Amino acid sequence: MADRAMMLDGIRVLDLSRVIAGPYCATLMADLGADVVKVERPGRGDDLRAWRGNGMSATFAAINRNKRGIAVDLQQPEGSKLVFELARRADVVIENFLPGVADKLGLGYTAVRAVNPAAVYVSVTGFGQTGPHARRAGYNTIAQGMSGIMALTGMPGHPPTKVGGSVADVAAAFLAFGVANAALAHRLRTGQGQHLDVSLLASTLALLPDPVAHYFDSGKRPPRVGNRNPYLTPAEAFRTKDGWVQVVIMNPDQYTRFSRALGDDSGPRRARAGAGHDRLLGHAVPGRTGGRRTDPRVRRGVRGPSSEAPRPGRRGRAARLRARAHARLPGQGLGDARHDPAPGAAARRTHRGGPRRARFAEGRGRASCRRRRRRPGVTATDA
Repeated sequence: MADRAMMLDGIRVLDLSRVIAGPYCATLMADLGADVVKVERPGRGDDLRAWRGNGMSATFAAINRNKRGIAVDLQQPEGSKLVFELARRADVVIENFLPGVADKLGLGYTAVRAVNPAAVYVSVTGFGQTGPHARRAGYNTIAQGMSGIMALTGMPGHPPTKVGGSVADVAAAFLAFGVANAALAHRLRTGQGQHLDVSLLASTLALLPDPVAHYFDSGKRPPRVGNRNPYLTPAEAFRTKDGWVQVVIMNPDQYTRFSRALGDDSGPRRARAGAGHDRLLGHAVPGRTGGRRTDPRVRRGVRGPSSEAPRPGRRGRAARLRARAHARLPGQGLGDARHDPAPGAAARRTHRGGPRRARFAEGRGRASCRRRRRRPGVTATDA
């Protein structure tokens, strides 16, 4: 049986770009069968070749697979003329020069369109073809910082953190790949090409539709929440005896099934009531603050050895840990532990005390907490 043609068989792509964003867009097209010719500088080539490599780094090979390549000096008239001839016959041209540079080389969209009106011309830059930053070089970390994705990444109280990998470059590559193929579909109907303006900054910002929507809806700046989900609980990474497990519960039905998988009889009943219970995960996942811990001293709510009970008027350690965990949780919603406190008398009293009391326990020292909370009738242990 003959192999079926790939989706982009017969499409010719001229890749004038370098590093990651532009080249990876061309690679995605090559993966679908397009004939891609990559143009590089003589001698030096693409900067990516030297990343932990000597002419053919692993990164360069991964980003530029399935391509043919030539070395041409675009600063020389002969070289520019040769590449222009390739552009005249190409279906797609991809470049990531600073705005205006391709025009100076005689390879800009206006020149290419004059001889090839059906060409899809993709320009990938840091900040777009126009605007105050248009002529600035843009890189992955810069785009991450300016887009706000670093402000949302990391643990609460920590500094802004870069997302692993070159996500800004890859986001721009995916976006360029998508709009280039949409422009090819448009060309099938009209016979006309397009000039597509793709920037790292806008592409990275496009990775944040939900935080951006929340900001414009509420007017509140989204905080860093670490591995947690700001809208769902439980929805984060939990430590287990043999590693980490990622749990995301989106609705009460999922919580019911999750509780059954954990073997917790109260889970289905509570889930049917419409509330998820973050603390239940602590029973089955050791190390989860706010649930049962592996240390017997914490389970029993005492500070010293398991045989030592706390002195009268002093809350157990487990109750304090639970109060701190509840104070860090988000507002009302599925699995809001402030509306479903951990078991134990002291925890229930902390819950009844409201958010102000929980914050007090979070921010003050032990001595201050003891002075504030010492009263007759306070039991010493948690069940």
